[in-house]
Amino acid sequence: MIKKIFNTILPDKNLSTFPKTSLIKKLSLLDVGARFGVGYPWNNAKIENLNVILVEPDPEEVELLSQHHKGDILPYALWSKETELMLNINKTPGTSSVLESNIPFLSQFDDSQRYELKHQIKISTRTIDNLHNSGELADVDFMKMDVQGAEVEIMKGGVNFLKNNLVGLESEVLFTHLYHNQPLFSDIEVFVRQELGLELWDIRKTYWKYSQTRYKNPTKGRLIFGDALFLRPFLTLDTWLLSMDSDKAKSKLHMLITVTLAYGYLDYADAILNAAFIDKYLSKEDKLIFIDHIRKIQKSIYPFKNGLIHLFLPLQMLANCFKPTHKGWATVDSSNHLGSRKKGFFWF
Repeated sequence: MIKKIFNTILPDKNLSTFPKTSLIKKLSLLDVGARFGVGYPWNNAKIENLNVILVEPDPEEVELLSQHHKGDILPYALWSKETELMLNINKTPGTSSVLESNIPFLSQFDDSQRYELKHQIKISTRTIDNLHNSGELADVDFMKMDVQGAEVEIMKGGVNFLKNNLVGLESEVLFTHLYHNQPLFSDIEVFVRQELGLELWDIRKTYWKYSQTRYKNPTKGRLIFGDALFLRPFLTLDTWLLSMDSDKAKSKLHMLITVTLAYGYLDYADAILNAAFIDKYLSKEDKLIFIDHIRKIQKSIYPFKNGLIHLFLPLQMLANCFKPTHKGWATVDSSNHLGSRKKGFFWF
């Protein structure tokens, strides 16, 4: 309730409005593993600015999505090839995966029964490239994945399409084997960088404490999983845009700048807008619209140019006394989100 009131009084400002440039196109968002619907920052955007494609293989969740969330729903499991797999529905549905839970490892932590198998269902898989070739997936600017260990296999099935279209990617990443034969963060980062041409920008981290009753503090445990954000890098941007026709290049540049603003990377948006090659893809009018938008949202309360360590440290220690946890054993890093957010006049 407190969080709801806080968000109502001080809503997120990053995506309160899209810059109104000459481009008449919605940002295409592909949400793979769409349980619970679209998350931050896209849940703050007006629906008329987004083209949302939700991909979810669990039939029960598909029904809920169709009732409560807007967007096209593809009731498939994505994979590296078209085949049939068994989807393991666990006691907590959000932990369900086509991979088997690594119970020996999980049992070292509290609430490991969440990952225990409830039942299995046979599912048909599709690939991103084949969905595109069949016309079911026309265009994607940004992709989000929350697929419990299937990340690399999904990207393998869409390399050609993704490397030519994505300006950014958000993916859950795991640092330990919660599932048997799952790729870890290092595998995902290498694949995204080498095959898709995107680079790591940020990581949101989650920690678990080993099962015990004696030590409530400190709150941080072992790094288990998180969410990683990847963006199209500056140094290869011009080359990437030159590989496509002028209309598509203009569209992708608009979408990249919009994504950087959505996650609060005003410095990167500014660097793109001041690049030597920008005039090939962006009109002077649209450039000024973006610059004006950045000037408006960057305003904040930041009284000291370089911060003030003597004030920051005691306030940080005081804040840690109230740091939220899940039943005392699971915590997230202090930022608790990817990128920077703005509420009112405060960036955090």
